[in-house]
Amino acid sequence: MKTKPGLFAIIFWLVWLLALAAPPAHGAATVSTPHATVTLLSEQPQATPGQTLWLGLRFKLIPHWHVYWRNPGASGAAPVIRWTLPEGWTAGDLHWPVPQRIPVGPLTNYGYEEAVTLLVPVRIPEGPLPAGPLTLTADAEWLVCRVECIPESGRLTLELPHPGSPTVGDPATQRLFAAARAQWPEADRVTGRYRLAGDAQTITLEAPGLAVDDRDEVWFAAYEWGPVDPSGAQSRQTTAEGLVLRVPAGDLPPAGDVPLDGLVVVETRDGGAPARRGYAVRLEARPAATGTSETLGLMTALGFAFLGGLILNVMPCVLPVLGIKVLGFVREAGANHRRRVGHGLSYGAGILLSFLALAAALLLLRAGGASLGWGFQLQSPVLVALLAYLMLLVGLNLSGVFAVGAGLMGAGQALTAGSGLFNTFATGVLAAVVASPCTAPFMGTALGFAITRPAGAALAVFLALGVGFALPVVLLSLWPAQVRWLPKPGPWMKTFQQALAFPLYATAAWLLWVLSQQTDARAYGAALAGLVAVALAAWLYGQWQPRGWRLGLLGAALTVVLLLLLRPVAGSDVAVPARADPERLTWSEARVRELTAAGRPVFVNFTAAWCITCQVNERVALATENTRRLFADRAVAYLVADWTRRDPAITRQLERHGRSGVPLYLWYAPGSETPVVLPPLLTEGIVAEALQSL
Repeated sequence: MKTKPGLFAIIFWLVWLLALAAPPAHGAATVSTPHATVTLLSEQPQATPGQTLWLGLRFKLIPHWHVYWRNPGASGAAPVIRWTLPEGWTAGDLHWPVPQRIPVGPLTNYGYEEAVTLLVPVRIPEGPLPAGPLTLTADAEWLVCRVECIPESGRLTLELPHPGSPTVGDPATQRLFAAARAQWPEADRVTGRYRLAGDAQTITLEAPGLAVDDRDEVWFAAYEWGPVDPSGAQSRQTTAEGLVLRVPAGDLPPAGDVPLDGLVVVETRDGGAPARRGYAVRLEARPAATGTSETLGLMTALGFAFLGGLILNVMPCVLPVLGIKVLGFVREAGANHRRRVGHGLSYGAGILLSFLALAAALLLLRAGGASLGWGFQLQSPVLVALLAYLMLLVGLNLSGVFAVGAGLMGAGQALTAGSGLFNTFATGVLAAVVASPCTAPFMGTALGFAITRPAGAALAVFLALGVGFALPVVLLSLWPAQVRWLPKPGPWMKTFQQALAFPLYATAAWLLWVLSQQTDARAYGAALAGLVAVALAAWLYGQWQPRGWRLGLLGAALTVVLLLLLRPVAGSDVAVPARADPERLTWSEARVRELTAAGRPVFVNFTAAWCITCQVNERVALATENTRRLFADRAVAYLVADWTRRDPAITRQLERHGRSGVPLYLWYAPGSETPVVLPPLLTEGIVAEALQSL
């Protein structure tokens, strides 16, 4: 049978077109999802020892969907790649093209629509390469969003031929890499400084030769989340110093004099889509002006801190330690002047050094990106438990269960023992520790000012706080005549000493309540067992009065027991939210059936922390006063299904309603098991109308 010439020609052209469409010789790996096609490409056809191999991860997205930049903005997550490479090969950082701003309601994130190529340099070591093809594997994860946000992932594997094999570079791939590089921000073109003032940052840019038209839009994005609010409005003006941007500060504004790295983007609109030019910039912290306003600001903060420290002496958390000081003054009433002054200054030194240590730790952790404030150490369950144990030990010491002279366990009874400047110093440390969770009048303003200032000014404010706190006791030690109003030493002192133990027991109880809000039941039970172990060790010490190796054995045994008991406390997840909301319940199918059977309407919010649409809906439709009042008036049960971490039950429920991601909002009428599905973008009116129709 002869093949017709026309059919032969068609087959020939089809084979030729398929050959053109095939990947180049040096390979390309592709993963496809309903929303994106992701391809791993190599710019060079083969690897060369001692040189850099450029790889590219290319995303082609369906219309109106996007992936994220390195800083996703108000929400989202940047793509992540984990490499498996031949031995000795090292992959560098991703190179990010200039992103676009993607607004969703009042929020803004940064990302890419349609297509983007992320390039990665891979360093190949000197020396011979392994025989045979070279395998490169990229395990990629990304979040793709439109209205819904869907986490996706894929494994992409390239095989490069061994050097010496006949290969030909693919011109289309090379053009793709050149186009990706053309979208990188320029470096070393723009320099600048920033100054943080309240809720805004002023950025001054020096950009010689940078042409910015009045119609151009200029905006700044930090490389990391936190320093700048991506959703806030930015403004610009041209001054004698250069281009000045005013941008809103974010949730983690830069602390001290740390530089701020980011991207300055110039958008030019000429009828169509904006053309974006990006400039990588490192902004140095601008020194605070030495004008009158800044000087008065610092002086006012120092005054407020000093007044706050004075008032802190009468706060309830400090009164137990001050009671110990009263006993010390009574006992020292007949001592020589030099000895009294030594105790007073030692107490003040303990307070000042403790406040400076807390301030330094706070500033260092904030500079590292942590969101912390005054009393931050109480955010650690282990430290809360240890402080509770310390309060119990001091209370048992005052109750007479055990007695020590010098040493750390006697810090709470320092002046009642009547000897040792170290004990008085330790009492000052104890006073600072128990005062740290308190906030007296004037303190909030002063400390809020301090944590936004450079380190020197911040430490000065904390030092002023410590001086105000320590001053009353130091003055009484310098001028003992003011102590004459105190009763003379006598039997009442022992009763008063024992009574002082109960405020310390109350402090320990309060700390345990704090711990209960931070840990689960198992960890909390372990912490309570530790409390018993500490009390037992104190009683044994009081009964035996061990010395030498016996004391060391008792201390070692207590340490081992506490290490074992505090392990679940250190690793415990929070069982109870720090701020419980009685209006919201955790979702489950059984709970929905139970509530609807009881005759209540039910609203279910399928959400996730990384879902920007979910956050917008929360802000504009669900967390408003009108919606809360409406739910309360109609006795609506509000259930939350949190998909921030993978949950198979929530995933199945989403699939049941034809969704592959969040948000999803369901209204259940009383007695009904079939919900009404609300649109993914909510307003107060949509929620109210849906409730009225049930």
